[in-house]
Amino acid sequence: MTWDLETIRKNAWATTFGRGWRAWLKLVTVCFAFAFIGATNATQANFVDILDRLLGSSDVLQPHNAPIIESYLTGLPSVHELIENHPDLVDVIINGVTERASWIVSILALNPRYLADNPEEAATMAFVAAIIGFFIRFFVLNVIAIGQYRYVMETRFSRNVPWQRTLAPFHLKTLPNVLWVMVCYHISLLLWTLTIVGAYKVYQYGQVPYLLAENPQITWREARRLSTRMTDGYKRKILAAQLSYLPVLLLRLVPVVGMLVAVPLFEELNAEIYFTLRANPALDDGLTARVFVEPTFGLPAYATLPADEQQAIDVQTPTYVLEGLDVSKPQDVKGMLPYNVIDLVYMFFIFCFIGWVWEVGLHFFQCREFANRGTLYGPWIPIYGFGGAGMVIALDRYREQPAKLFALAVVLAAVLEYATSFVLDFMFNASYWSYNDMMFNVNGRICLAGLLAFGLGGIVGVYLAAPAISRAVNKMPVRTRHLGATVLLAAFCSDFVYCLFNGFNSGAGVGEEL
Repeated sequence: MTWDLETIRKNAWATTFGRGWRAWLKLVTVCFAFAFIGATNATQANFVDILDRLLGSSDVLQPHNAPIIESYLTGLPSVHELIENHPDLVDVIINGVTERASWIVSILALNPRYLADNPEEAATMAFVAAIIGFFIRFFVLNVIAIGQYRYVMETRFSRNVPWQRTLAPFHLKTLPNVLWVMVCYHISLLLWTLTIVGAYKVYQYGQVPYLLAENPQITWREARRLSTRMTDGYKRKILAAQLSYLPVLLLRLVPVVGMLVAVPLFEELNAEIYFTLRANPALDDGLTARVFVEPTFGLPAYATLPADEQQAIDVQTPTYVLEGLDVSKPQDVKGMLPYNVIDLVYMFFIFCFIGWVWEVGLHFFQCREFANRGTLYGPWIPIYGFGGAGMVIALDRYREQPAKLFALAVVLAAVLEYATSFVLDFMFNASYWSYNDMMFNVNGRICLAGLLAFGLGGIVGVYLAAPAISRAVNKMPVRTRHLGATVLLAAFCSDFVYCLFNGFNSGAGVGEEL
């Protein structure tokens, strides 16, 4: 192998811009998609901020309520005691919570009244959001990034790389290993950054993601060892190659232009560095034979080939040992839902009506008055419809495991009821139900007794109600069946649109203002 900086730069440029505008646009789209979800660092945050200012939303979404959450947290007795002993640690934790959960803090800023009335719940949400955000960042997004590495690598050898190739490394048999290697990789880099050799280790282990993208079965020990060998004597050269594109790197600070030019070009430069290091004959041994499994990765770059060879590649797309993930719909898979869309539509409305009858009847016997207990004006309560139909869709596959079905029904009911209660509270500053007088309740939004009842409802729905509704629906003539579903949907949508313009249902026992 000969390290030729000009050749590396030329190949990276040709792969990015020399395969036609369609190939370039697909590469840009893939890079943007991975940056948008946060899997890579090319987020172009300044571009998003400019859009916020143009749309006039930046002032509205400023997290002015972060100090309220911080004030509540510091006012807790346990935290107050901790502040006296470790004030710096508390500041780091609280700032970390509000910064990592800035998105939830910004959302809560839309309703200052809710925050003032529910500081404990808001602080809990921020803390949970921070934990979830860290988990997603560390265990999900870092793994998903391997898909972009794979796509960028394959663009070197073809004009037309299907976007599905971003999914190639994520087969069920290799996904646990990909997750483990990336976790080890990022933990190692995190620990090394606490030392004076942190930057050195970034380059020493820098080829691990590319090795994993080529062979998802490689172990962490193998990836670390091989990356160390590949970069031995080349770390300064890698740094020099990246710095040689400094003007292009500065373009990453420019909205739009950075994403269209700098981001894809820099990704291809790093991939070209990997292919150059991969071609080092000094690495030829048993380890490389197990890891370097793609013969195509040893071929010349597509854009540097003569026109006749490019045409031959276009006719027959390069084949890879790592096959693409099958995204087609499975056929005849055990546990597939035995109901069609029309069945689910009728289930939704029947469950909505049953819930409405239950709420209206319960209120009548308790208060001796009739009140439409739904958020809409028709005889339906959507949360029962979505909950019932959702349980049928999600849990029918567990028909042979009633205990598991019951437990999952309780969990689904808890998530749906709590989320619905919060949304209604946050949007309308109103409470459509409260369990504050019940034992084992959470912020009055859910309680143990209610969840157990919904769990039993899930059992009844999956085993009895859903099959009975399906049988009854399928006895109808086809035209009657479809006409009935259309009328119900039209009435429901009309009710919902009316509420959007004229306000949702309120009154005695309904939507009590907080």
